[in-house]
Amino acid sequence: MLVNRNITVGRLRTSVRLEPQFLDALSAIASRERISIDRLCTVIDANTGELGRTAAIRVFIASYFAQLRVREERAQAEQQASTFERTASFQPTYATVSRAG
Repeated sequence: MLVNRNITVGRLRTSVRLEPQFLDALSAIASRERISIDRLCTVIDANTGELGRTAAIRVFIASYFAQLRVREERAQAEQQASTFERTASFQPTYATVSRAG
């Protein structure tokens, strides 16, 4: 089911028809980036290229979350590497034990 949403792109008042999940994602991105949905749609619209506005919004949402996932995976890998380096650099001191025989 598609939902109509009125937005302002630049100075143009228009509407887009998106699935509720895409509208929720658009809202989540705007909140995360601390900008309004209208401002976010203006930025997306300025970079649409050959895509229509609604398609550009969908592509932007998919790309945004894909890039977010890559960044989170990279940060997690760096954290694991850092933990490994700390444990790998640990040099335990062993007491030599002589066996009397």
